[in-house]
Amino acid sequence: MPQPFTFPDYPTVYTQTPKLSSQYLKYTLRTLLHRRHIRAFETLINSRPEYQALYEKRPQDAYPLLHAFIDKRLNATQRLAAIEYDLAAAVRHFPAATLARLDTPDTPVPLATLSDGLTLVLNRNGICTDEGMWALTLTDENRSRLYTATFAFTRAGLLAASVQGPAGSEAKDTVRRLTKQLHGLRPQQLMTAALQYLAAALGLNALGIAHSRQAKLRWKLKKRVKMNYDHFWQESGAALGSDGHWHLPAEPQRKDIADIESKKRSMYRKRYQMLDDLEAALKTHFQTA
Repeated sequence: MPQPFTFPDYPTVYTQTPKLSSQYLKYTLRTLLHRRHIRAFETLINSRPEYQALYEKRPQDAYPLLHAFIDKRLNATQRLAAIEYDLAAAVRHFPAATLARLDTPDTPVPLATLSDGLTLVLNRNGICTDEGMWALTLTDENRSRLYTATFAFTRAGLLAASVQGPAGSEAKDTVRRLTKQLHGLRPQQLMTAALQYLAAALGLNALGIAHSRQAKLRWKLKKRVKMNYDHFWQESGAALGSDGHWHLPAEPQRKDIADIESKKRSMYRKRYQMLDDLEAALKTHFQTA
């Protein structure tokens, strides 16, 4: 039985930052200003053992309540409501055995084998929970993370909050290698397709965060956002809805094989078969488990 949840203190959230810092002052001020929201959050988490289990090993993941969660425009009351809905939806949509493994980022759930040792897994977001607690991650044969797409459940649907790939001097070479392994499909396109198929398997709309609402798009962290999400979602055929989110098609766009030049048709057939297998694997995992 999980222990009763209490909101994390500063050393739990910022394990590497000393107390004599501006970050400590910000944390202290936020906890004072949002005492009512913190009490409500503790009551929420302690209302169900599934919620307690999700925060028992990761109490620091409660901090988005005071900071940012999915959409940077949300205030504390809205963030509390968004987190409450997200948790309830996760319990509703994820099979019990799957949810039990999402108490930590270290126990990913394999969803589909793609090609050349590449695997798509569902895991707890261990990078930045401001961008959602859940993630689809592309891994290699050594289980190393290659690409990650984070998301949250909202009343409007499954909302993708970030798509992140490799960084550093070898990033371009990694993307080129992955594109070849994925039969000419760029890895970020694969992650978008995976989000679309996951949403469809759960009977939800697939949504993308607008660039201006992205949780990391604050003055201090702008340099960490390497792409324009508005352009990215548009490239995937999304349309901007009246709710301010990008609404993706129910499934990825495809070219007609007859319209593809003959020397590339074999590659496209392999790509489409890979995507069909991915779609089927997600349906099987979430609809029959």
